[in-house]
Amino acid sequence: MLVLALETATEMASASLVEDDREIAAWQAEAAGHLCRRLAPEVADLLARNGAAFGQLDLIAVGLGPGSFTSLRIGLATAKAFALAHDLPLVGVSSLAAAAWQERQRFQGLLCPAFDARRGDLYAAVYRAGPDALEQIEPEFVAEPKRLVAQLARRGEPATIFGQLDPDQADSVAKAVPGSCTLHSEAIFPHALAVAQLGRLRCESDGPDDLASLRPLYLRKSYAEEHFDIDLGLR
Repeated sequence: MLVLALETATEMASASLVEDDREIAAWQAEAAGHLCRRLAPEVADLLARNGAAFGQLDLIAVGLGPGSFTSLRIGLATAKAFALAHDLPLVGVSSLAAAAWQERQRFQGLLCPAFDARRGDLYAAVYRAGPDALEQIEPEFVAEPKRLVAQLARRGEPATIFGQLDPDQADSVAKAVPGSCTLHSEAIFPHALAVAQLGRLRCESDGPDDLASLRPLYLRKSYAEEHFDIDLGLR
């Protein structure tokens, strides 16, 4: 199966062309600055440079977040446009699940990917990974660092927290983390390769998503919605 995957949830955007779990080609760049104008041309160039065309694809997979509201909308809108234009199936994948999947052989115990959600909070989820499967233990949530650590501590199992935390968040987690848990300080971002691999598995088991109803995983309202009672129609 030839899969094109996009991941734009974090500050590092990526695209990947994957055939049967083997990455053929990849693009990666910082998401900040004109991602809306850059993403589609970069993907088209990625395919062209590797002698591939949209008509040869079997599936498009896209990271749904949680993460940057603007970047997520750009990623999903681009994926939907490609799927509609070329009559291709589309599957959405949690970006936190993608991060857990790509690190499943590196870390032991429960996997807790966590990413800066601004306002002092973190986006996180908890997974148990096997060689060929990922079990969601706690669904995606947004919380202060101390609450994240408390949720892991209640489980009483070894766990690794990893992802992208700002210095204050990392300090809060490091001070509160129980002995059974580990904080990996190096920044780890979800990559489109993992989105492609999980997307293929999901499509094979459950079929593609409905393009009209597929939405990003926002988890909370935007600042404008919370403070100015503005309905941006994002849900």
